[in-house]
Order: sequence, then C-alpha cells, then structure tokens
Amino acid sequence: MNKGLAITGGVLLLVSIFVNVISLVGILDYRPTDENIIHDTSKDGTIFEYDGNTMTMEVFAKGDQINCNDFQVSVKDYLDQDVFFANCEGTNHPSYTFLGDLSDIAAGSYTITSDGDIVIVDASEIIAPAFGLCGGSVCCLLGLILLIAGLVGGRKPPQVVLLQQPGGPIYQPNQTTVQQYIPPSSPVQSYQPQQTVIQQETTPEGMPVYQSDFDGFSFEHKNED
Repeated sequence: MNKGLAITGGVLLLVSIFVNVISLVGILDYRPTDENIIHDTSKDGTIFEYDGNTMTMEVFAKGDQINCNDFQVSVKDYLDQDVFFANCEGTNHPSYTFLGDLSDIAAGSYTITSDGDIVIVDASEIIAPAFGLCGGSVCCLLGLILLIAGLVGGRKPPQVVLLQQPGGPIYQPNQTTVQQYIPPSSPVQSYQPQQTVIQQETTPEGMPVYQSDFDGFSFEHKNED
C-alpha cells in the first residue's frame, strides 16, 4: 500500500464531499428574496433601468401555479430587440415560477411586457455554488481514484527463491532473470592410484627366486661325523 497516495486521495475525497454539500445547500437555498430582486413589475412598473453591474439575471413570474410555456414575456431595449431568453427547465420556488433569464445585455432602459407580474433576480450568488458543485464532483472522483490507487499499488515485488539440487541445475520457481550459477574456482584434484613396482630377484643362473613364508629364517644342518 502506498500510504502517501492513499492519504492524499482520502483527504481530497473528504474535502470535495464537504464542498459538494455546501454548494448543494447553497443551490437549494437559492430563491427570489428582497435582497436579490432588482426589479418587480408590481412595485417598479414596466420600465427596467439596468445599471450594468449584474452579470446574470433570471426572470420569475409571481405565483407558483403558472404554466411557463403559456406565460408570455418580453424585455426589449430601445432598438426593440427582445433580450429575454425563455427557459422552462429551471427550478421553481414557493410563490415564484421560473421563466428564463437575461444575459449579456448593456446598461440602459428596457421595456417589459408580460401576462402578469414578474421579478428580475440577481442570480450572481448562484454562480459560486454551481462552480463549487461541478469542481467538487471532479475532485471527488479524482480523490477516489487516488485512494484506490494508493490502497492497491505500492506492494513489494515477490522475492525470488533459488533452489539447487546436489549435482543438478538451479531451479527457479518465479519468472525472473537470474545470473548463471558459476561453481567455485578451486582446483579439483583427481585421484590417481599409486603403482608399486616390485623387482623380482634372480639367481646367478638367471632363475627367479621365490620368497616363501619361511623366508627370513635359515636352518643349518650339520653332519656329525
């Protein structure tokens, strides 16, 4: 096990999960409020004065029993170009129905036409949680990969055991390159039997003399007169 890699992956996984939870809470808590509503036709009329300081704006109809596809809205500039983009796939909130958004518009006056009262909401506060959720998900996956790699990897390779039978070749159980066995360089002495040369004694006449078991003893016979 690679402890460093496993610890890094575990810490990254925990941090990303924490970021995802915070981001998800921020997204779920997002709704039109008095703090983020920048224009309300029921209070401010149908002329929207945009100062250019808001990056992302969303449009909601007041009421939660409204059919988005049937609700007609237009927000036109001085050139009579509609800058409202209908989108009924957004999230509805209590007392508000999501209709679409306004984006990339210049500062100026805009005329609002709608079937009912609408509000324009500063949606900049949802950008950070949305990026946090996306980034946290990627980091969560990366941390999980690092954690698994740390737990699985880093194992020691198996040791090679060499077995040699007396007088036989080296037996290798594992598929690993092993240097050839070289026997000791001490000289081997070969046994040579010694030969003994026995010289045969002969008589003056050239006859061989055989030594019996009684050789070495001499007996003298004297004749008594």
